[in-house]
Amino acid sequence: MNISPSHRQTKAVIEHFNKLSSSKDWSRLYTVTDGKTYHFQVRRTRVLELLPERLGRVLDVGCGPGVMVEAVLARGGTFEGRDLSPEMIREAREKFGHLANASFKEGNIERLDLPDAAFDHVIAMAVLEYLDTPDRALAEIARVLRPEGVAVITIPKRLHIDKMMVAVARPFRSLARTLGIATGDMLPRLCLQPDELDTAAKQAGLIFEGGAQYNFTPFPYPLTRVLPQFAMRLNAPFERWQARRDRLTSFFAHGYVGCYRRL
Repeated sequence: MNISPSHRQTKAVIEHFNKLSSSKDWSRLYTVTDGKTYHFQVRRTRVLELLPERLGRVLDVGCGPGVMVEAVLARGGTFEGRDLSPEMIREAREKFGHLANASFKEGNIERLDLPDAAFDHVIAMAVLEYLDTPDRALAEIARVLRPEGVAVITIPKRLHIDKMMVAVARPFRSLARTLGIATGDMLPRLCLQPDELDTAAKQAGLIFEGGAQYNFTPFPYPLTRVLPQFAMRLNAPFERWQARRDRLTSFFAHGYVGCYRRL
């Protein structure tokens, strides 16, 4: 059977996250605070800052093992999670399936098995980057949001300091991969600048409400890889730049979180 690039990517993503769930490596990114996990934890912080303090019915697309469940319930919301990975859904049910206001099911952000205008809030954290384009996912998010509903969406950026530093180090990274000592997966990533995500969201019918950048690294790779704890202490104070979008400041931020409202 001929498998399209999109289908091959979906299969690879499912296999990748099934493996991460089995090893519990993904959960550790949100429970262990160190320089290697800082990126994930500051991203979650920015998402929570952009969500309202009182929540209604919340859909978390790409929910993983349920890293947002407790925060959503603490704000009075009900939680419905969708994820491509059956192992992530299994892990989430093991942790939170006993809770009356939390449910989990396999699902694809580009083809949600959910009715129109069903949710007050949608979270899409660390999921758009595994797609070919954001368009179908954003259209689905807009479809399932109620009028005046709010979506908070993250994306890694296409341009930032570590992209340049990693490019400079490419020969050494290739050697490390050949020797079998490299870390990280080989999945392609969709990366967008803040204005690009805002524009794509607008085309899907979502109106910009606010945004924040995260994971600023004026002290960049390879320091963040070689001495991650030390690099985290140096870089963390620069998170105060989160609301700035000038070109120079933006160059130091790895990711963007956009907040959008459906009219």
